[in-house]
Amino acid sequence: MNKKRVDSCNTSYIFSNKKAQVTIFIILGIIILLAISLLLLFQTEIFRFKTEEIIPTEKGKIENYLTTCIEQIGEEALFKIGLQGGYIDIPSDIAHDASQNLRLSPNLVVPYWAYGQQTRIPSLQDIKTRIDNYMKQNLRSCLLDLQPFQESYDIIEKSEIEPNTEITAAKVILNVRWDIELKNKAGETIAEVIDHQAESDIKLKQVHELAALIIDREMATLKFEDITQDLLALEHPDVPTAGMELSCTKKTWDIFQVQSSLKKLIHTNIPQIQLKGTNIIEYPKTLPYYKSHYLWDIGENGNNNKINVYFNYEENYPFTFAVTPLSGTKLQSSMLGGTDQISFLCLQNWKFTYDLSYPVLARIRDETTGYNFNLAFTVHIIKNNPNRNEIFSRPSLAIETIDSEEFCANKRIPMTVKTYELIENDLGVFNREEISGVNISYTCLRYKCDLGQTSFNPYTASSKITTNFPYCVGGILRGVKQDYKESWQRVITESNKETELNLIPVYHLPASKLKIVKHNYESEQNIGPPKELSKTETALIKLRIFKSNTTQPFHEATLLYSPTDKELQEFQTLSLLAKADYTYELEINAFDQEKFIGGYKGKWTLPWSDLSQANQITFHIASTDSSDENVVYGLMLSLPQISTSLPDPEIK
Repeated sequence: MNKKRVDSCNTSYIFSNKKAQVTIFIILGIIILLAISLLLLFQTEIFRFKTEEIIPTEKGKIENYLTTCIEQIGEEALFKIGLQGGYIDIPSDIAHDASQNLRLSPNLVVPYWAYGQQTRIPSLQDIKTRIDNYMKQNLRSCLLDLQPFQESYDIIEKSEIEPNTEITAAKVILNVRWDIELKNKAGETIAEVIDHQAESDIKLKQVHELAALIIDREMATLKFEDITQDLLALEHPDVPTAGMELSCTKKTWDIFQVQSSLKKLIHTNIPQIQLKGTNIIEYPKTLPYYKSHYLWDIGENGNNNKINVYFNYEENYPFTFAVTPLSGTKLQSSMLGGTDQISFLCLQNWKFTYDLSYPVLARIRDETTGYNFNLAFTVHIIKNNPNRNEIFSRPSLAIETIDSEEFCANKRIPMTVKTYELIENDLGVFNREEISGVNISYTCLRYKCDLGQTSFNPYTASSKITTNFPYCVGGILRGVKQDYKESWQRVITESNKETELNLIPVYHLPASKLKIVKHNYESEQNIGPPKELSKTETALIKLRIFKSNTTQPFHEATLLYSPTDKELQEFQTLSLLAKADYTYELEINAFDQEKFIGGYKGKWTLPWSDLSQANQITFHIASTDSSDENVVYGLMLSLPQISTSLPDPEIK
């Protein structure tokens, strides 16, 4: 009987097939498990998002509205704080007192942080309080004025608005506690919001600290007074302080011109001052004076290269000014010498003392945010010296009211001024005709008003200006036009009065067209040939015209001649009367260093036809090389007689 036997090969195949099936089921199970896990995980992550993160809740909308209002009102407050030197609303006692503020426009004033010895610096705590108050006054209306808010919500205030601004080194944090309940138009309560916050990147604390430091250092060092004193010491041609000049012609300066020139100097130089350590513009190496005087070191606390500081004085700012000695409206030199026997040797000297006070506007700019902060302070000079102890030591003569707007605005008296060109000489020439374009001004004591220019009217064939004048019992009417002598008259204002001003034309002969030659004089029969002056020799030319029976010259002109000093020749001119022949008293005195060597003294008739075409005028003088004082003195005394033996001035 045959027994069944399991084939070993088939058995192996069966077991192998079963293992494969199990493996497949395991893999499928793992895949299903992973799929379920991923599905659960994905659903979990979806439900983790807050609803308001996808669609803002009503409460979120209100909070956004509030934050927007806080930012807006905070920026407004900070802008006003910067514009008005730490103030949002200027106190009335400051706003209406010109001694406590710098008025930049009819609606904008910047309170002085320093006036004389007094300082008034708003503290950061004061500024914080002003921002808080501004927030409290304006936040409610800002929120309620928003159209979406008006259309959708009603507000129930459960507390007062309580701002609490934080001014930190890097920013300004605007905190507000305001408990409000919001309801929709159906009367359903939507949300309650209490605490709110917004931020500004403005670095108010840094800016304020630098502003306070500037005032502190100005009070301690008088930096701006020192700069002003230096400007006075420059001896600007139109701002005399102290000096002397070899001349027999009295030097005069118009006080109005002095004031105007001084204001221009200050306007030009004050903006050059910079703070060391801030974001400065380097001075040229060719101007070491600026680096040593105009770069102001106020200490390490002032170092911040992300801040700019600008100082400024505008010519329309207040300007209190006085100067002594003063003769009417003129500053005049004093003369030494000039006696009959040594009339050639005259010395003009002058020394004037100034009192002045003016404001400076400082603007501090944070370059990281573009934020500007203004502050103002005053500068004081008393008798040419820095001095904040006295606001002003003497009454203002031609001072702050020289161009008084109040006086000039009160022009109610109509008057007419006619202007003419007058040509008249002692040879019988007389011609008078209308001239336009003359600048007319009227001065009454310390007040001066510019009235405009005359213009030609073809219908009346006259050049005139008709305008209203302010009342004055004895004002001075002036007419000024280029290439004419100034003309003036004392005029009492009277309704419909007509006044005439005659202007005399002048011709400005450049010094470069002049030449002086010397003739060695021994006797009338022995006069040497012409020789040019040496490098060390100079000559003073003086021309004068006198009218009949007068001792004061009607016209006078002087010029210092040097054959080698080209700079001197470039800016000098000899002012001569034009458009007619005139006879001058001509006097020339020549010197070698300080020693008199010769000269000329006599009358000279100068034809206008020759003068107007002149390329060169040569003057001849008598001279001596002798060191004998008797010879030199004899030449001095005999110049009028000796000059008749010399050639007349030659015109080519």
